[in-house]
Amino acid sequence: MFTTPPAQEPDNPLARALGLIPATPATPVNPLSAALSDLFPYSTTPSTNPFNNLTGIAAADLFHPFRSLPLKAAVKRKAFFSFHYDDIMRVNVVRNAWKIDHPDNALMRSFQDSSLWESRKLEGDDAVKRLIREGVEYTLAVCVLIGTETWVRRWVRYEIARAIVDGRGLLGVHLNIIRHHHTKTPHTRGYNPLEFMAVGKVQPGVLSTPRYYLFEKQVVPNGIGGYKWEWNRYSDYTSSVSLPPWLADPVAGYVTPLSQNASVHDYIADDGHRNIGSCIDTAAQRAGR
Repeated sequence: MFTTPPAQEPDNPLARALGLIPATPATPVNPLSAALSDLFPYSTTPSTNPFNNLTGIAAADLFHPFRSLPLKAAVKRKAFFSFHYDDIMRVNVVRNAWKIDHPDNALMRSFQDSSLWESRKLEGDDAVKRLIREGVEYTLAVCVLIGTETWVRRWVRYEIARAIVDGRGLLGVHLNIIRHHHTKTPHTRGYNPLEFMAVGKVQPGVLSTPRYYLFEKQVVPNGIGGYKWEWNRYSDYTSSVSLPPWLADPVAGYVTPLSQNASVHDYIADDGHRNIGSCIDTAAQRAGR
């Protein structure tokens, strides 16, 4: 299995206040994951992460550097960029690079993104979901641009969910190494949002047809005055989904986190300015697009 290089994690006030991460974590690891690693390992075989059990905050990513991909002719695929609006200046670096090789024309935008709804005042959840659904519908892959707080954003998770529901490609790109426009320095890497979303298999009997559903990792009380991570059914989309062709099929009663098989990259370290297009193409092709 390939894993991401160790990286210092962001100081997340919410998670630190709950006692879920150390004050200055060195790597994105759940403090309890070491004790549980023998019970719930991540592997390339079907996942062994049960629905309502504790797993590591930062399971091993499948890390595919941009530069490791073979050079291909541009396919001009339309992409959906998912992000937290607080990261807009870094996001603009990515969007502007994308436009160079994927220019808009009078008939078609080459990308859609979270600005469809983040910058607007919308009335109710249904309005946000509708705009996200329409945005993803006209693209072939969802690219999650990962900053410090991206992993906790509700609508980023919904955009990730739409990639699964609509059969789009899915990948993540870390942004925090891009220098901040005010401080002129990079920030520590944020948690990968794909580690907090999963597809689970429900199969009541051996002869019954399995059904797949979306799950998300949530913080819940542990019954002894503390908190723990737990996989629960994703509340913003409760219907069954198809198992993506690029994701490992979980054992019945278990989940496969999306981070287990979705590629994750670093925009600066992996020369994203030149290669993000080929990575989005690859994600779309893995999804059959």
